[in-house]
Amino acid sequence: MKTKFVLALLLVCLMASISAAQECGPSCPVCSGSQGGALLATGSLLASGIYIPEGEEETGVVNLRYGVFSWLDIGAGYTVEAEKPIWSLRLQPISENEKGWRPAFIVGTGSVQTGNSDQSVFAQLTKGWEFSEFFALRLSGGIASLIPDFKRGYGLAGITMTVTERFSSFASYDGRKTHLGLSWVVTDWMTISGLLIESKEPALSFTYRLNVF
Repeated sequence: MKTKFVLALLLVCLMASISAAQECGPSCPVCSGSQGGALLATGSLLASGIYIPEGEEETGVVNLRYGVFSWLDIGAGYTVEAEKPIWSLRLQPISENEKGWRPAFIVGTGSVQTGNSDQSVFAQLTKGWEFSEFFALRLSGGIASLIPDFKRGYGLAGITMTVTERFSSFASYDGRKTHLGLSWVVTDWMTISGLLIESKEPALSFTYRLNVF
């Protein structure tokens, strides 16, 4: 466990040190309205809002995501300041084996304002481990591209470390920039997060989870 924890910390430091172009990548958690990780449970609705006071293009994003099936979730939202809708769809043809080493395989598409495209597609693997009731780790990695220009691929990576099931630190590399954050699960249905968008712009996020069916 100690070795895996050290490797996870090294991965976070590596991702945080990556430098890239000025724009976010095709898997930006702000622009696309989605993040890596497991799909939503069937029948659950996730409402989220993020406030970016110093954002150049978006100062806020509101988003709704719904777990349609165990292998499908969908999302739609709106970007404040940029005044553009965003949407996403994620499919999971291979589910994660929680007791074994098989990761989940997720493919999807979503809106993203980068370059001359507002649409991306991606494929990624994600796997989580619960080492004890006090510490859990989730890793994800994959590749993305922009529509309709599929000539260039973007590498994706993410890591989340959870302590006592209430506090998490995470880093997400979207293909060009790294986004860092800390989350506090206030209740089973509400989470508050502080983020550094592109490792420089502070942001505050609120997430509410409801079981619709």
